Amino acid sequence: MGVNRRTPALHTGVIAAAVALAAAACGSSGSSGNASSGSSGAVQGSSTSGRNTVNSASVKQGGTVTWTIEKTVQAWNPLTSSGNTFDYAQVTNGIYPDVYVPQPDYSLVLNTDLINGDPVVTNATATTPQKIVYTIQPNAKWSDGTPVSADDFIYLWQAQNGTNPNVDAASTTGYSAIASVVGSNNGKTVTVTFKQDQPFSDWKSLFTSILPAHIANQHGDVAASFTWLDANPPTVSAGPFIIAPGGVSADKSLIKTIRNTQYYGKAAALDEVDFRAITDSAQEPTALANGEVDGIYPQPQLDLVNRVKSINGVDYHINQGLVWEHIDLNLRNTAFGGPQNVDQTAPAKVALRQAMFTAFDRQGLLNRTVKQFDNQAAVLNNRMVVPGQPGYQDNVTQYYPPNGDLNKAKQLLTSAGYTGVGTALVDPSGKAVPPFVMRYTVGNAIRQDTCNLFAQTMKQLGITVNVSSTDNLGKTLTQADAQHSYDIVVFAWVDTPFPNSANQPIYTTAVQGTPMSNYGYYSNANVDKWLADATVNPDEKARENDLNQSDAQVTKDAYTLPLYQKPTMIAYKNNLGNVRDNPTQIGPTYNIQQWGIKS
Repeated sequence: MGVNRRTPALHTGVIAAAVALAAAACGSSGSSGNASSGSSGAVQGSSTSGRNTVNSASVKQGGTVTWTIEKTVQAWNPLTSSGNTFDYAQVTNGIYPDVYVPQPDYSLVLNTDLINGDPVVTNATATTPQKIVYTIQPNAKWSDGTPVSADDFIYLWQAQNGTNPNVDAASTTGYSAIASVVGSNNGKTVTVTFKQDQPFSDWKSLFTSILPAHIANQHGDVAASFTWLDANPPTVSAGPFIIAPGGVSADKSLIKTIRNTQYYGKAAALDEVDFRAITDSAQEPTALANGEVDGIYPQPQLDLVNRVKSINGVDYHINQGLVWEHIDLNLRNTAFGGPQNVDQTAPAKVALRQAMFTAFDRQGLLNRTVKQFDNQAAVLNNRMVVPGQPGYQDNVTQYYPPNGDLNKAKQLLTSAGYTGVGTALVDPSGKAVPPFVMRYTVGNAIRQDTCNLFAQTMKQLGITVNVSSTDNLGKTLTQADAQHSYDIVVFAWVDTPFPNSANQPIYTTAVQGTPMSNYGYYSNANVDKWLADATVNPDEKARENDLNQSDAQVTKDAYTLPLYQKPTMIAYKNNLGNVRDNPTQIGPTYNIQQWGIKS
């Protein structure tokens, strides 16, 4: 899929990403597994019920499965900005372990193969900092016999705490709040102490893709070794699989992984899982039908879904997951806001933004695009969390009805002093509202449709919107201020099971020199305060309230308009057991050791 993971990510094209940040039965995503004419499948929608047990089965020992990824593997360290990519992680999920593993229903499960008992948490007080104590399983080891130890945890913290400018870390979130990581008990006990004033509510998001510190130590300091681990395929594993000797093809389009015979947990059922890169998603159904691969995980489009449905002996499932489409405004445009953050609050500028979002028919967009192949797709009415995550509530409809309201939009403009409503809009000062440039990722037909529909609607308000594609969405967004490369843009964010920390860089006031994902320069002091509190408040309900207050304010300020959750699609041979969609950032290989041929 080519999306960045574990940190906020944005989807481009067929889904390529850049960091911060694309049926039949209803109700259950289970299927019969006995397709005789075409495939057997289901659309589950946004409900998370039953997702963790889809396709549960007893499986045989042995066998080989070939799984599809959509990018040739060019980076091997999932914690760098280049390696933090969905497809690459499908390979390394079975090699570099996580402390907590996101499940298909967005819950988190402790990796008990690695960790012995629940971590002990000491919440912060006025005089003592937050502490987390992990106990590593006594028999946990790397495939070369080196124990998994506190050294591995310390290395991850040193690489991601943000103190070394030479380290290419995809994210420092959480790690930058840690004061120390200390080992004891022969390295099998790890004590993480946070800074006195920086407790971290999403601490379960830490220590993912644990890397081998003893290998890193052979390749220079933290910065140099972090880069070396990115440039070279893993030579050891602390997971159920390991890359086979000579298992990486010259063009890195085929990666062979075999069972790690030194794995300290329950052994993998399969002998081998091979990862084959198919960079043209239109070719994936053909490869599945021809038996070249056993499973695919493409971004669904109507034609692709119909082709999969025609393949005999295949199960497929479509879910709404943590990826969602939205329209954003560039508030540096003087019509929307201006160079100074305070200009965003000018009543006439707020009214213009609100009117544009009020007029747009989000339900109509869904009906002519995603609902053509996913009949459970629905308008999304929250930015901080999606349906199925705790705290989801509708903070949008009261301002921007799903079907749009053109008359209400016109009234907003007229009441704010605009003239020429419906013909050629003029602001209250007598200045013509300028044409706006709306961008979408080249080749993405659904986003092109979104832009065209938005432009048609704006024309009815007297606003000209010129639609233009981009072949580099990351550059378009990050250089928006310098080059004014967009006024309006449509793309997708990839949420995580950790919304408290993931949303902060997206909506917090941008500070010069600080890595942020607030590309449109939104600023609201209350939102800054609420999102900061969400990362430190130990009370779950209070954090949910922080997120929803923030979401309601962003709605009122009309910075970004949520559209819908992007569907995920998985298809695989129906003789495979325990293969299922995991529509979080970790993807379907989250449980790769359980995959197998049905008994």
